[in-house]
Amino acid sequence: MREVQQVKFNGDLILTTEQLAEFYGTTSRRIKQNFANNRSKFVKGKHFYQLTGKTLKEFKDRVEIFDLVGKNAKTLILWTKRGASRHSKMLGTDQAWDMFDELEENYFNPKQFALPTSPREIARLALQANEETNQRLDSV
Repeated sequence: MREVQQVKFNGDLILTTEQLAEFYGTTSRRIKQNFANNRSKFVKGKHFYQLTGKTLKEFKDRVEIFDLVGKNAKTLILWTKRGASRHSKMLGTDQAWDMFDELEENYFNPKQFALPTSPREIARLALQANEETNQRLDSV
């Protein structure tokens, strides 16, 4: 697993829509659709931040990860831990739940933050999560 640089906005660790989609094994379009279809379940400033105009420009200038924000982006949604959690619930896939656990333990926890980067690492993590799930089911 590679280390992912933590990025903060308003004191919160955040992830972009594209990062969430990658971690949850889905598309950014599906994340955006979940958000549009469940807008009332998301609170601005609690689950997400929407950057536009001057705020977006300042964020782009401040962020050290240059490919985090497209240079022509006119708006940007940044997801907090709570927003990422809501998306994992809405997606409802095993990978989304497992990856949220991984994000919670590694990214949103400032002590350590390694996430899988290669398909092999992702597959290993998925197999490990399936094995843990099987063990939990066996114990039930």
